[in-house]
Amino acid sequence: MEKRNFVRKKIKSLTLGEKLKILREDRHLRVQDLSRRINVKVAYIEALEKGRYDDLPTRVYVKGFVRSYAQFFGVPEDVLLDLLEREYSIYQNIYHKDVEEEVNKLPKLPRFVLTPRVIVVVVIFLVLSAVGLYLYFSVDNFVSSPWVVVDAPAHGSIIKSNKVIVRGKTKSNSRVFINEQQIFVNDDGTFENEINLTQGINTINVRSVNKFDKESNKQIIVDAIYKIPKEQNNQKNKKIHLIIKSQNESVWIHVIADGNDVYNDALQLDEEKIFEANESIVITTDDGLNTLISDDGKTFKSISEKKEIVRDWEYEPKKDKTKNNEDVEQ
Repeated sequence: MEKRNFVRKKIKSLTLGEKLKILREDRHLRVQDLSRRINVKVAYIEALEKGRYDDLPTRVYVKGFVRSYAQFFGVPEDVLLDLLEREYSIYQNIYHKDVEEEVNKLPKLPRFVLTPRVIVVVVIFLVLSAVGLYLYFSVDNFVSSPWVVVDAPAHGSIIKSNKVIVRGKTKSNSRVFINEQQIFVNDDGTFENEINLTQGINTINVRSVNKFDKESNKQIIVDAIYKIPKEQNNQKNKKIHLIIKSQNESVWIHVIADGNDVYNDALQLDEEKIFEANESIVITTDDGLNTLISDDGKTFKSISEKKEIVRDWEYEPKKDKTKNNEDVEQ
């Protein structure tokens, strides 16, 4: 009888890691590509495919990884999970380790995942923030007064000239008045303007007004010390003598005599100032009703019937009655 020789072959079943690796390679995916698709770290995928359970977190997280594999590749997850349980049991029996107790190996989930929903939420948040900022600044401009800063001249400084440059800054789109005269303001809110000074103490009033008519004031006091030219100091032959004073409250006046700035300051209540000229005296005031004039010191009258700003009001002197009579007789 012929003797048969039997060859015993070892049949090797695939491990969980090998099956997972085959699933990935059949799709021609790199570990990095799969990591982005199922949101599992590259290190965990490599450890799972190579069966390195020491490098994996607790079993509950590994089960989540296996489910992600099954859902992504479209295979029954219960088959993969059963295989995972068997390999975990073998691992525990061989190495006498309880993987469930290694709670310190928790996976670090991605901090931020960009999805269409996240993009929509971010866009809505940015739009609402922009609207909120717009409303805030609109209300702030309406409620609050515009700030104003005067850089020069310094308060209390001594000016050795009859002129000084006022320089400062305010909110953009605000109007600036220096001694009630509106001046030009740059787009960035800076301003600069030269004004005339009278000998002695001068008060410079800077006022900023926004588009809602809210205003802020800054008052600078300087002492002007300079020599008056002899021709200006000789007042004997002046033809016009005019007294200006205030009533009820202080007023701000600007006086030009024969084309020269001679006064630009506040006139306190019942304070009188005498001005002389040969040809003309022009007055600008912030309150025409309370600004009184007189050429004899006895009879005073307001330069306006209303409490309003009056600009470039020119005094007309009375004609000499004797001279008029002589003209009539001739």
